Amino acid sequence: ESCPDGILGERGPIYKYPDASRECQPCHENCTRGCLGPLLQDCLGEALPVSRKAPTVIAVMVVGGLFLSCSCVLL
Repeated sequence: ESCPDGILGERGPIYKYPDASRECQPCHENCTRGCLGPLLQDCLGEALPVSRKAPTVIAVMVVGGLFLSCSCVLL
C-alpha cells in the first residue's frame, strides 16, 4: 500500500517512491530523507548543493589584480 522508508541497506538507509504503476522504485542514492521521484532534484528535505565557483573566481581575480598592481609599482 505504501513504499518502505529508511530500510537499512549495505550503504545506509534506502528510500523508495511509488511510480506511475504504483510499484516501489528506489530513490536516488544521495537522498537521505525520501523522495518523490528517481532524480536527485526529487529528494525531500534537502537543498541541492550550491555552486561555490563564483566566490572562488572573484578571490582569484582580486589576488591576481593585487599581484599585477604590485608588479607594476615595483617595475
